[in-house]
Amino acid sequence: MVDSSGLSGYYSPCQLIHYSPLIIRDSDMIETLSDHLVFLGSGMSLVLALSQGLNRPLNARKIFLLVFFFSLSVMQFQIYLLLGPLGKGIVLGAQPVGFPKFLVGPALYLYFQQILKSKSSFSRRQLLHFLPAIISIVMRLIVWTGRECGVAMDSGPEHFFLVTVPLAYDFVGLFSIFAYIFVIFKKGGVLNIRGERSAQIETAFWLILASAFIITVMIIYGLLSGDALFFRISSSLVSLHIISWFIIGMRYPEFLNLVRREIKKHQYERSLLRKYDQNILKERLLDLMGTEKVYYDPELTLKTLAAKLLITPHQLSELLNSTMKMNFNTFINTYRVVESKRLIEMKPDSSILAVAFTVGFNTQSVFYSAFLKHAGVSPVKYRDISLKKIKFTGAKT
Repeated sequence: MVDSSGLSGYYSPCQLIHYSPLIIRDSDMIETLSDHLVFLGSGMSLVLALSQGLNRPLNARKIFLLVFFFSLSVMQFQIYLLLGPLGKGIVLGAQPVGFPKFLVGPALYLYFQQILKSKSSFSRRQLLHFLPAIISIVMRLIVWTGRECGVAMDSGPEHFFLVTVPLAYDFVGLFSIFAYIFVIFKKGGVLNIRGERSAQIETAFWLILASAFIITVMIIYGLLSGDALFFRISSSLVSLHIISWFIIGMRYPEFLNLVRREIKKHQYERSLLRKYDQNILKERLLDLMGTEKVYYDPELTLKTLAAKLLITPHQLSELLNSTMKMNFNTFINTYRVVESKRLIEMKPDSSILAVAFTVGFNTQSVFYSAFLKHAGVSPVKYRDISLKKIKFTGAKT
C-alpha cells in the first residue's frame, strides 16, 4: 500500500480487526495544540533520559530509568509524526519502530525493584523481561522482509503469520505496559499503605493508577475504533504525565525517596507478620540508618530504634551482634562518625563541635573518642587533611 505522499503506509492493529483504516484529516486548533503537547512530551522524555545517562556514576537504577524515558520519547515522537503535520496520510496507530512499547513496562518495573534495594544491582535473569522487545524486533523485520518480497499488507490467510501476527503482537505491547504497572502496585503494596505519613503518597498513587487506567481505555478505544480524537487526547495526557513528573522531580527531588521508604516500611511490617527474618530486619535497619538517618537524633536508644523495627530491644541487640558483629553504641557511633567526616569535607570551615551535635553526639569527649577510634585521627587533624586536599586539588586544576 502506498499513501498519497509516496511513502509506504503501515496498517494498525485496528485494521486487522475492523479493516477500516482511518486517514488523519487536517488538524484544527485543538488538534494542533494536542500535536505540540505530544512533541513536547517526547522532548521532555528525551531530556529526562539524557539526564540519567549523564548522571555519573551509572548504575542499574539509572540505566533502567534511562531506558524507560528513552522508550517513551521514541513512542511519543512516532505518535507526533503520525498525528502531526509530517504524518498526513499515515494510518492511525502505525509505528515503524514497535519495540519501545515492550521496553517501557519492564524498565519501570525493574527500576521499581531497584529503589526497594539497599544497593543497585543487575542480574542476567532480569534480561528475560526484555525478551518480548527482541521478539517484536524480529517480527517487525519479518514484516519489512515480506514487504520487500512483494507481500501485500492486506494479504489473505496464506500470509497470516507473515503480516497479521507481527502487527497484532506490537499492539499487545500496549497491554504489557499496564500489566507491568498493575504488578508494580500489587507487589509494592502501594494500595494498602496506611497512616498519616503515607496518606498523601497513597492519594498520589491512586491518582496515578486511575489516570493510567483512563489513558489505557482511551488509547485502546482510539485504535480499535479508528477515533483520532481519543487517540490524540490520550497521547496528550501521556505527555502531561511526563511533564508533571519532570516538574515533581525538579520541585520535590526527595519524593521518590519518600515513596521508597513508605513502601519498604509497609513490606517490612507485612513480613514480620509471617515470621522473624533477620535478612528483612537487617535491610530495614540499614534503610533507617542510611536513608532516614535516624542516628541524627541524640536521644536515640536501643529501645527507640527497636520500636522503629517493631521488635524488642533484646532482638535488636541479637541482630546487631549476629549480623553486624558490634554492639548498639558502636553501630550508631560508626554511622555518626562517617557522616561527620562527610560534613567536615563538605564544610571544612564549620565548627567541629557543631558537626558533632549535628550528627547526634551529646558530648565533645564521646565524639572525639569515637572519631579517633574509627578514623585513626582526631576531628581537627582530619579537617586539616581535608583542607590540604582541597588546596592541592585547586592548585592542580
